[in-house]
Amino acid sequence: MAKRQSGRSGSGKTGSARRPAKGKGTAARKPAAKAPSSPGFFRRALRRVVRLGLASLIGLAIGGAIVVYGLYRSAEAEVQQRLSTGIWDLPGRVWSGPIEVWPGMAVEPEDLARDLQGAGYARVDHAARPGDFQLRDNTLLVLNTPQKGPGWATGSEEILITFRDGQVGSVSPKAPAVLAPTVLATLRGSDNEDRNPRALEDFPEQLRLSVLAMEDAGFYRHNGISPLGLLRAVYVNVVAGDSVQGGSTLTQQLAKNLFLSPERTYTRKARELLLALALERQLTKDELLALYLNEIYWGQAGGAAICGADQAARAYFGKPVDRVSLGEAATLAGIISSPNTYNPLRHPDRAKERRDLALDRLAAEGWLDAEDAEREKAKPLKVVSGVRGRVAPYAVDAAVDAAEAALGDAILVQEGVNLHTTINPLLQRHAERVLAESMTRLEEAYPETKGVQAALVAVRVRDGAIVALVGGRDYGESQFNRATLAARQLGSTVKPLTMLAAFERDRKLAPASTLVDEPLERTVDGKTWRPTNYDGQYVGELTVRQAIAASRNIPAVLLAEMVGAPGLQALYVDAGLENATRLPSAALGAFEGTPVQLAGAYTVFPGQGVAARPQLLRAVTDDNGKLRLNVEPFTERVASARATALATSVLQTVIAEGTGASAARFGATGALGGKTGTTDNYRDAWFAGFTPELAVAVWVGFDQGSSTGLSGAKAALPTWARFMAGTGTAGGAFKLSRDVVEAEFCVGGFEAGLCTECGTELFTRGEEPTNGCANGVMSAILDGLRGVDRKPTKPTRPDGADPEEPKARRRRRWFW
Repeated sequence: MAKRQSGRSGSGKTGSARRPAKGKGTAARKPAAKAPSSPGFFRRALRRVVRLGLASLIGLAIGGAIVVYGLYRSAEAEVQQRLSTGIWDLPGRVWSGPIEVWPGMAVEPEDLARDLQGAGYARVDHAARPGDFQLRDNTLLVLNTPQKGPGWATGSEEILITFRDGQVGSVSPKAPAVLAPTVLATLRGSDNEDRNPRALEDFPEQLRLSVLAMEDAGFYRHNGISPLGLLRAVYVNVVAGDSVQGGSTLTQQLAKNLFLSPERTYTRKARELLLALALERQLTKDELLALYLNEIYWGQAGGAAICGADQAARAYFGKPVDRVSLGEAATLAGIISSPNTYNPLRHPDRAKERRDLALDRLAAEGWLDAEDAEREKAKPLKVVSGVRGRVAPYAVDAAVDAAEAALGDAILVQEGVNLHTTINPLLQRHAERVLAESMTRLEEAYPETKGVQAALVAVRVRDGAIVALVGGRDYGESQFNRATLAARQLGSTVKPLTMLAAFERDRKLAPASTLVDEPLERTVDGKTWRPTNYDGQYVGELTVRQAIAASRNIPAVLLAEMVGAPGLQALYVDAGLENATRLPSAALGAFEGTPVQLAGAYTVFPGQGVAARPQLLRAVTDDNGKLRLNVEPFTERVASARATALATSVLQTVIAEGTGASAARFGATGALGGKTGTTDNYRDAWFAGFTPELAVAVWVGFDQGSSTGLSGAKAALPTWARFMAGTGTAGGAFKLSRDVVEAEFCVGGFEAGLCTECGTELFTRGEEPTNGCANGVMSAILDGLRGVDRKPTKPTRPDGADPEEPKARRRRRWFW
């Protein structure tokens, strides 16, 4: 059935056109396209603006990204450069010699404690680990550790030191106790920073966590930037209308400290962010934390910036950082944000508040039990200052001069250079106190000496180590080092060396040999020289011992003439008095020398003829411990032990009953020898002397060379004696040569051929009187000339009977 076509009829038009069959008929015509309407002007302009804006934004984004990337690459290069060339200019240090302690030393317990803190020992309430020490009830316990340095070493032992009446009472298990050297001075650069860099493992966990709790608890969770912290900082700054909060992470703080100024600006903040990202890329989190703990500023103390946790622990608690307690660690963490405001030395109450806040934050982070936090907060804040001013300033200056002379002026600008000296800090402090107090007393007793200066040098006999050096009364007022630089005439202090040369020259000469004190005249280079005694008097015949004890000039000239000018000068120079001349007046000390030189020369007496060259600088090392300079001790024999033993016994008499007899009034007793010295018009006052262990020289005078009006016995001896009394070195005895013997000789006259007074004296073996004191010294000398070698015998009467002992006969020992 055919389909019906739909359409309209009666319209005169055909209905809808039929679709032609495929492939048949003509193609259908397309309807004509409608012409598009043109957009308006404003629409076209808007499109252009949008397109231009998008292009600009894209351009700006790309340009900004390029700029930021360039800035980041610059920051990364800056970080790489800083990390590769060294982060800090490490300060140099001047070290003492090892701290040696023995009974009899004048030492206050707290002074020794400060020295130990400066040496790196940890002061604690209960010593438990090697390197700890505790001070309680005048007893100091040190748990020593094995250490070594140039010329010294310590062992692993428990040392117990007791104190009594301002002196060391006992030392166990043995004396002297040898402890590590202490810092005398820090050689800081232009930044004036004090820092002791340590490895991360040296910082205890409680310190690391305390710092993170206070400064950046999310440190290990971010990549150097904390968006939340930044938003919080922006909000605070907007509300305040100023840049008051930084919102910095620990890494940002580190970037600021290492590379930027402390100003608070958005430009600096932007650089800080880039540098922080660069640091995070270059270093691990642990490396960053270690760098932060070594870099951060912890306040001011002792005139220097305290940088790094180790220096902060030493400055505020007197111990290295690895020994800080939980409370101390929290205190250090609490003061980082404002070190001077919360400085525990100046503001302990504020510091305690910050400590408690740090403990609370540790508990809040779950890093500390709340009960432990409360228990720690209940404890008082204990601060033990480990900050000291420069110790032994004159000695430090001399050591620096010696290092520069040996290695050049540039040595001190090198990082971490260490100068190792021979100073014993205990003897050094004692010397400084004694000299200052003695000069004050001198001015009180003799007002005309107001403003007088002084110097003291103590040299160890066995190796020449300078263990104490004071170059003036007050380093703050005058830095001129009179101990090393002030060459003054030596006066009678050279007479013992003259005597030593005479004993060396003539084996027959003995302390009992006689000399004549009478007017003397000599012609020198066509000029007449008439030496006189200081008192203008002449006493006639006297022994060598008496002449030196009384410091008579004429006998000293006679002794010098026995030796001859060339030989005498040679001994002076060999002993260390390099300015000695060949003039006859040299026998009376009419040439110049320094206190250091004179103290070194006097080592020949307790050294049994061996002189030790004074030495202050022992070595120089760099920050890695590499040896840059090593100064070995130098000793030289300048006289025989025989001649030196005779001379030493005479110098003991000077102390016992001669010009040095007042030494006992100032506490100096025991094995002591010495000699006064006074130059013309009383310009220079000297006393030089020794114990078996130390040789010490003291000079007193005015820098301008004006007269003090005082002799060496009045001006210099009190300082020498007070110092010697506190060294604890006079308890031994001087060694006597095997070539020296004690024998009798006649001191008094003769009655019926018998000596009325006998004495004992030292003689060279083989040159002693051979028949007792019956015929006196002259008989012994004549027997020696004849070659008679007779054993000592009792004196006999002409009839062969034993003589009766004269009632007036006495025996006297002439040496000590």
